[in-house]
Amino acid sequence: MPRIVADLHCHTVASDHAYCTVKEIVETCAAKGLSAVAITDHGPALPDSPHLWHFDNQRILPRRVGDVRLLRGAEASILDFRGGVDLDERMLRTLDWTIASFHGPACAPGTPEDHTAAYLALIANPLVDVLGHTGSVEFPYDVETVVKACAEAGKCMEINVGSFRVRPTAIPNCRRIADACRRHGALVVVDSDAHASWDVGEFGPALDLLDSVGFPEERILNADLDRLERYLEARTGRAPR
Repeated sequence: MPRIVADLHCHTVASDHAYCTVKEIVETCAAKGLSAVAITDHGPALPDSPHLWHFDNQRILPRRVGDVRLLRGAEASILDFRGGVDLDERMLRTLDWTIASFHGPACAPGTPEDHTAAYLALIANPLVDVLGHTGSVEFPYDVETVVKACAEAGKCMEINVGSFRVRPTAIPNCRRIADACRRHGALVVVDSDAHASWDVGEFGPALDLLDSVGFPEERILNADLDRLERYLEARTGRAPR
């Protein structure tokens, strides 16, 4: 089983339904031997999300705390089926890491064709890195088409441990997605989606799922720090500064 070196989906108290601070997240990462973490609070379209200034002001955060690299990020909510999200281009360009996810309060479910179109538009957006928790049964889509597009664009599909905690109906879909990523050669990231510090760096169920489909370690982006850093450096005009 591979070792994950970076947790790239973590929420702080800036999202009111989460229960930890940036400091607590970083300290947990250090205690668990992680090399990097991304702070990815929800974009402003959700009812309890932080103000836009939260994302802009991440520039005050240090780039490194001890041995832990700190990435400035967001989990942007998808607003429509054209790939619109709740952070504008200027704001996205300030971030190191951007997840785009469907959330019901920001975008009511449509048809599988609608969700597929939204994901394809997001894959084409150079300012989006990851499609978040796409196993949700509320937002079905054409897995083969989307995963193939991800593979061709070098974008990431997320295997989200939070789905095992709060969205168990998504687990069969997550397995289908992981297997499609294996077959099409797509990158995945394994993330905790932690909303409390004790969930940071806990990846077991997602790693077990990847193992069950024979997923290769070399295509798990955050299983190797050099691999992750090469990805970050290659991002269009947005290498962390």
